[in-house]
Amino acid sequence: MSEHTPLIIGHRGFAGRFPDNSVAGVRAALAVGADGVEVDVRPTADGVWVCHHDRRRGGVPIEQWQAGALGAAGVPELADVLAAVDPGRWLFVEVKPLGRVLRAQHLEALAALVAPRTGRVRVISSSLPILGEMEQLLPRVPLSWVFGALPEWLPVGVELSPRHTLVESLLASGRALHPWTVNAASRMRELVALGVASLTTDRPDRAVEVLRG
Repeated sequence: MSEHTPLIIGHRGFAGRFPDNSVAGVRAALAVGADGVEVDVRPTADGVWVCHHDRRRGGVPIEQWQAGALGAAGVPELADVLAAVDPGRWLFVEVKPLGRVLRAQHLEALAALVAPRTGRVRVISSSLPILGEMEQLLPRVPLSWVFGALPEWLPVGVELSPRHTLVESLLASGRALHPWTVNAASRMRELVALGVASLTTDRPDRAVEVLRG
């Protein structure tokens, strides 16, 4: 393996052992030695950013829920996750796609929420409009574009968060690569040798053992 060791990022906290995007999973990933965690975020009807992967819950879009009702169902607020992540660890905030109106209503609040953590926060998204607007709101925060298929072109000014199977095809781009979701020990070793900047995994405990003994 290369002497370079990428950041180990717990996918949705610690998705291999805990509920997705849960505070318990976030704390557990950090406790086993992960350098940080990734969570998915969406805004609610009352303007609160919560950690939830799917667009809907119970058949209802997250943007139509009240935050209190989601909290009662076990969905944490992003603020709760921020409080659980030590300032010395990384938080990858994956902003799920939003339409123009919702972006205008809610992205400024998201930027204000994560701004105090600019030293150890990365905003990632599959939506280039979101990344463009967040670049304006948080110019010092690193950004990554999330994608699962090889694109025909690469946008300027962002790093890349590809599906891990695409890494070899993207090495010539010269961009920092933050692949997901890397769970097999053998693949973790391969990606270290390829020099990726971070790897996102459902099993941060396994990654810590494989990459750092």
